[in-house]
Amino acid sequence: MSQDELLEQDNNETLSAEDIAEGSSENADTAAVSESAAEASDISDEAAAPKPKLRIQVPVIIAAAILLVTILCFGCWGIFFNKSLKGSWALNFTVSDRECSVAFDFENDGSCAMYYGGTVYNGTYTESDSDNGRQKLNVKLTSYGQKFINTDFYYDLIGNSISGRQLVLTDLDGFIFPPDKTDEASTEESDAKKKAADFIEEDGMRYYVYTLDSVSDPEAKLVPLDGAIDEKLVGIWLDKRQDSRYDSTFSFNADGTYQITYRDIVYKGCYAAKDGSCVFNIVQVDGTAQNNTLDYSFEDDKLVVTVNDVPVTLERTDNIYAFDTGIK
Repeated sequence: MSQDELLEQDNNETLSAEDIAEGSSENADTAAVSESAAEASDISDEAAAPKPKLRIQVPVIIAAAILLVTILCFGCWGIFFNKSLKGSWALNFTVSDRECSVAFDFENDGSCAMYYGGTVYNGTYTESDSDNGRQKLNVKLTSYGQKFINTDFYYDLIGNSISGRQLVLTDLDGFIFPPDKTDEASTEESDAKKKAADFIEEDGMRYYVYTLDSVSDPEAKLVPLDGAIDEKLVGIWLDKRQDSRYDSTFSFNADGTYQITYRDIVYKGCYAAKDGSCVFNIVQVDGTAQNNTLDYSFEDDKLVVTVNDVPVTLERTDNIYAFDTGIK
């Protein structure tokens, strides 16, 4: 074989190797492209696949909407349209240039209490419509089991929970200021009443009108006494005399306050006690405190107190109320 033929054969073999290499490269590229296309197809399939959705039933939505509207309506009613007497109301008035305060507390069960300084009277109340269509309120309070107050008022509730609620009472029976006849000449007493309170004139009578503010705490502010506290006196003591008309309790607290319950009346104030002498005060309707003194001693585990020069023997108890006073 000649030299030229050998060169040509080598060239053919070289070309064949290059062609093979090129073909292999093309096949690899094709395979890569195919693999990428497959991956892209998988991604597209995943994107196209439907995703699970959170389904809320229509009745559930409707029920939730009704509940929300109901809550909003009751909230608005409670704020703007609450005409219930339930709650505590304080009346501020002036008598003989003294600023006085009386508070009432009305419960839904028809029971009520009047806070007259440090003295609490208990009773009942009823609501009704009067002959002229006005709302009427009757309040009955007792003292030692006897009628103490039985009086009628016209009443109206004004304001709301945001601006403040007020109870307006027109005094028909003279709870504080007795009504006047409009045809009578003005007197110093009637002028003083006119100055102290609003009034209306109806059927020849002048009735006085009081505005009570809604308060969270109807009780009078107590006036502390300086002095020691006898630790032996601290506790609740019960009068169980057989000849006593009513059981009563004396509660002396470690913080210097006391509470005496006697049938349907509760007295509250502050005390100081040492060496057999106890000074206690009763808050008056004008906020001042009147001091009183009683002597006491101990006989074994019993307490002997002298009330109106009469010694009374008391026994310890865990019940501050000798019976149901209506205050819980």
